[in-house]
Amino acid sequence: MRISILLMLAVLTFSCSNKEKSNISSNKSSQNLPKPKEEKIEELNENVHYLGFVNKFYFSNKNEAYIELYFNNEEIDEKEYNQLIKLSDSLVYKDDENDRYKFPTSLSSKNFDLRGLSKLAIYDENNKFFCNANFVRVEYLNQPISSYFIAVYKTEKKITSDHYYGISNFEKDFESSNYTISKDTLLTQKLLTRLNIPKSYYGLEDSGTHILSAKNDTILSVVNSENSAYIVSHTDKDFKILYKSSESENINELRVVPIIRNKLPCILTKNSKPDTDTEWNNLFLYNGTKYIIAKQQRIE
Repeated sequence: MRISILLMLAVLTFSCSNKEKSNISSNKSSQNLPKPKEEKIEELNENVHYLGFVNKFYFSNKNEAYIELYFNNEEIDEKEYNQLIKLSDSLVYKDDENDRYKFPTSLSSKNFDLRGLSKLAIYDENNKFFCNANFVRVEYLNQPISSYFIAVYKTEKKITSDHYYGISNFEKDFESSNYTISKDTLLTQKLLTRLNIPKSYYGLEDSGTHILSAKNDTILSVVNSENSAYIVSHTDKDFKILYKSSESENINELRVVPIIRNKLPCILTKNSKPDTDTEWNNLFLYNGTKYIIAKQQRIE
């Protein structure tokens, strides 16, 4: 009996010893396994300056924000758009009104313009630096009125306003803001009369926005007619149309950004097509003669 017990103890000791060795061996082999390859998007790190409004998720309390993305193919039809939606591979968030779906990293740069979007410096409506934001992923945001493909960012602080904007690859200080912003209904009406167009139907609080220079008597004004948007430069003796929308458009909100191009600041705008739900953003740059719309909101 004693021999049987000793034999059993020997077997159990040997078995435990082998199991322990097996675990050590297994752990070592798992430690030596190559880590999954992290997918990188090279385009994110291109030295390109993006400038655009930054949006908050109204249903989220996290330190995150997003920007709307441009397609690489400007002429995308409804069928192609729906095909991109189907490529979204996993659910990020869902409630009664909103869905967020992750878009595959490997396909992101093939379909969307991600140039220079790795990191954003975020500023408030007074052009004061607010925080930095780092790119997380591309998503499809499905909402009741409008749906978008978006770039999602993790922010250092919680975004609490819809009026913030972000700039990528920008590490310089802003140039001095040698201008003030004014709302002046009488001046707006005077300009609309000069342009020979009806009183503004819808626009910047129905009063226009006027940018007064501290260096000279030149005023930049943004005004809307019923179906068109204008940027004009004027003094007591001079009057120039620097931009007129080629299609039906109103400018509903703007931010004058003290990045100077040919002696005039960049103008970031929120736009809409009158009597529709169609909305978009534009970045205006002065080329020395007129204000032009920057392609994909990049400052080249």
